[in-house]
Amino acid sequence: MPGKLKVKIVAGRHLPVMDRASDLTDAFVEVKFGNTTFKTDVYLKSLNPQWNSEWFKFEVDDEDLQDEPLQITVLDHDTYSANDAIGKVYIDIDPLLYSEAATVISGWFPIYDTIHGIRGEINVVVKVDLFNDLNRFRQSSCGVKFFCTTSIPKCYRAVIIHGFVEELVVNEDPEYQWIDRIRTPRASNEARQRLISLMSGELQRKIGLKVLEMRGNAVVGYLQCFDLEGESGLVVRAIGTACTLDKLSSPAAFLPACNSPSKEMKELEENLSTRCGFCHIPYDELNMPFPAHLTYCYNCRKQKVPDVLFTTIDLPTDATVIGKGCLIQARLCRLKKKAQAEANATAISNLLPFMEYEVHTQLMNKLKLKGMNALFGLRIQITVGENMLMGLASATGVYLAALPTPGGIQIAGKTPNDGSYEQHISHMQKKINDTIAKNKELYEINPPEISEEIIGSPIPEPRQRSRLLRSQSESSDEVTELDLSHGKKDAFVLEIDDTDAMEDVHSLLTDVPPPSGFYSCNTEIMPGINNWTSEIQMFTSVRVIRLSSLNLTNQALNKNFNDLCENLLKSLYFKLRSMIPCCLCHVNFTVSLPEDELIQVTVTAVAITFDKNQALQTTKTPVEKSLQRASTDNEELLQFPLELCSDSLHSHPFPPVKATSVDYSSFADRCSSWIELIKLKAQTIRRGSIKTTVTVEKASPVGDGNFRNRSAPPCANSTVGVVKMTPLSFIPGAKITKYLGIINMFFIRETTSLREEGGVSGFLHAFIAEVFAMVRAHVAALGGNAVVSYIMKQCVFMENPNKNQAQCLINVSGDAVVFVRESDLEVVSSQQPTTNCQSSCTEGEVTT
Repeated sequence: MPGKLKVKIVAGRHLPVMDRASDLTDAFVEVKFGNTTFKTDVYLKSLNPQWNSEWFKFEVDDEDLQDEPLQITVLDHDTYSANDAIGKVYIDIDPLLYSEAATVISGWFPIYDTIHGIRGEINVVVKVDLFNDLNRFRQSSCGVKFFCTTSIPKCYRAVIIHGFVEELVVNEDPEYQWIDRIRTPRASNEARQRLISLMSGELQRKIGLKVLEMRGNAVVGYLQCFDLEGESGLVVRAIGTACTLDKLSSPAAFLPACNSPSKEMKELEENLSTRCGFCHIPYDELNMPFPAHLTYCYNCRKQKVPDVLFTTIDLPTDATVIGKGCLIQARLCRLKKKAQAEANATAISNLLPFMEYEVHTQLMNKLKLKGMNALFGLRIQITVGENMLMGLASATGVYLAALPTPGGIQIAGKTPNDGSYEQHISHMQKKINDTIAKNKELYEINPPEISEEIIGSPIPEPRQRSRLLRSQSESSDEVTELDLSHGKKDAFVLEIDDTDAMEDVHSLLTDVPPPSGFYSCNTEIMPGINNWTSEIQMFTSVRVIRLSSLNLTNQALNKNFNDLCENLLKSLYFKLRSMIPCCLCHVNFTVSLPEDELIQVTVTAVAITFDKNQALQTTKTPVEKSLQRASTDNEELLQFPLELCSDSLHSHPFPPVKATSVDYSSFADRCSSWIELIKLKAQTIRRGSIKTTVTVEKASPVGDGNFRNRSAPPCANSTVGVVKMTPLSFIPGAKITKYLGIINMFFIRETTSLREEGGVSGFLHAFIAEVFAMVRAHVAALGGNAVVSYIMKQCVFMENPNKNQAQCLINVSGDAVVFVRESDLEVVSSQQPTTNCQSSCTEGEVTT
């Protein structure tokens, strides 16, 4: 046999009470792999059983090791009735199947039940012995490494990039089989969860076989998604890039832990001319495939560049940026009639070109309003529902020094001879001008003045003014030019001749900037910030709203969607206020329409703190930076000042006062009112006379070790280090030394008591918190201490409010890694005795 799988069940803890008479449990464990099942002895009357079983051995083919998950079921023994299920654990064996990976999986795994959630933990040890198999007709792909990160992993180098690989597998959905009518909801959920785990393993194996055929040894940027096609079945798809990777043996050859430009500032200054190459137009100016306004590059002054740049890539590390970047979003909703088959396809096809145009129009308008000239990390998502289409485009706006200064925005159009209307237009124009000026000041955009003579070559003659034209707004009426920018740039003209156009202008002005001390972007690194600290906090939030079907119009739909996204961002700023100054990086919005008149928005991001006082002090030593970080209180940046983490307590002259405890169980519904309440007290809080201490373990699913009760010792009763989770491909202030394998997990949660569990908000966020706990447990069992490139690929929520029922399906993935802190971030101040304890337990405690 090519492989032998060995499993040992050690112990359990914190099991639920299953016997009401004794308030205890008679627990035993079933271990199943393929068609073989073993059982442990029954451990009587205990909530913390100690099984210490023998080694259960499975002799299987290596392709089965890739396809099948190890299934561990914990049950309560009943003498006179059927045994009661406590929960299950699914363990993916694939991380043990290549030479550089972990040799054993050992640790405490949460016992998960699709109805009740996490119900205790079980300690399991798993080993795999593989034998060499030279059969060239074998169907396994053992040895092929999979990475979720879209860049080359930090401790590898790419020898060859072979190309794109894809695959899909299809199967029947257990929810729609005839037997589902007679089995319990738990059995139905577990059947679906196990099937998707099997399909996921099979898909990964088939992708690996394609990579071996291409003579590669790794897949980078592996992305897997599933589609619930109803009675048609389940479809699981995957894509990736096949590569041949070599491991870097020398630690000195590792790439910097942070892609931040600060690490290479001096070298980049010596190679200024190489910073603008990605902006240059590769076409001859007379043979452009699309219309564009070209000027000579403001950096090298040799090649031509466009006036605006839209890209889907992250900002290159050697790009010259003026000021800071910001998150720019375009949101759009359009109603459509319900239809079937070809009629539905025709209706969608007719709407899509106009939606794409409107989304790009919004992006261009908002970019000009920010005073910026380039977009990076552009992601556009169009979601199709039964009676509506929704479009969401996210990008990070920056001011590139190589591109010309952007023009302003001018409102023009057919204006009737009505004094009040003209006065309204004039007022809106002034408001736009003021907003542009404020944004330039907020994002520190102060480009140097460059005359035409200095550039060295004549700039092309100014073209006719740029306009954003709606399909109905063609007009031959001339409008007076208005130059709102530095230099000889034309204004960006918005023609207003209908209600929709006026609403577009209003939507420009309703985007609220983030609170003081916050920045946000959807790229891995915020442009213009180079002084990251090691304090990171990943979070996932889900918001669901139900629309009223009465008099639903495009305008009302757009307003509801805008308010939903804006309120979601506000709630995130509120929750993360204790980390100010910080930046929300890799902000990833996902919109879905699970049912008629139901909109679901999911956002995943990571908050990274930075030291604003070191923004321009790149010559300081690491020790000086650490000491300054520990001794500086950035209270002037705090919109909602709180008692911060232990490393800044000594700098507060006022003793902390315990404030009223806040109940976060329905936070999503009450965030707006809280913000208004806190604004009334802002002046008092800023003076330092009140310090609030909030316990946010209940708050949430965001728990990464940073959100704990600040008044408690950080390491009290701590025996397990917190596994860091981040959607970034790196960890600031650390070096990744080993990749342990891909984490790809699928969970289903169902409830018949939705209102009792805190409504939609309480149910969803409790489920997400459980997902985080299970991901962390699997990474820790592999010997890792972090998950990078984390992504929640699917979050499908279905609700039946009349029956008080709800169901949610979540699919997450990421790379399990081992990282080591950089020595300059391990400096501990002698004034902070608790910090020594905190660093020794890897910054946190796990409460179970």
